Order: sequence, then structure tokens, then C-alpha cells
Amino acid sequence: MALHLTGLSAEDIAEVVDCLLLGADQTASEQIAEQRRDLAHRIGDALDELPTA
Repeated sequence: MALHLTGLSAEDIAEVVDCLLLGADQTASEQIAEQRRDLAHRIGDALDELPTA
């Protein structure tokens, strides 16, 4: 699966990752928390694979 984002910088996407992790910490549902953490880590891993300028 691929995701194509336009108009967002790597810093913007990193902010999304931070928000997902914060949301995971603040939810009462462990299932939702785990989904948010997993998504945040997968996005973070993809950001780490981007070439640096």
C-alpha cells in the first residue's frame, strides 16, 4: 500500500506522527491506542527512509 501526500513537508508529517502518539497516550481504548502507535511508527519508519537533502 502506498500513500501519496502533496503540500506537506516532512516536518508536517512528523507533526502528524507526534499527534498520533499523543492521541494514543490519551485514549481509554487500548485497541485504538495500539492502532495509533502502529500507524505512527509505520509513518515514522517511512520518513526515516526518505533521502535527506
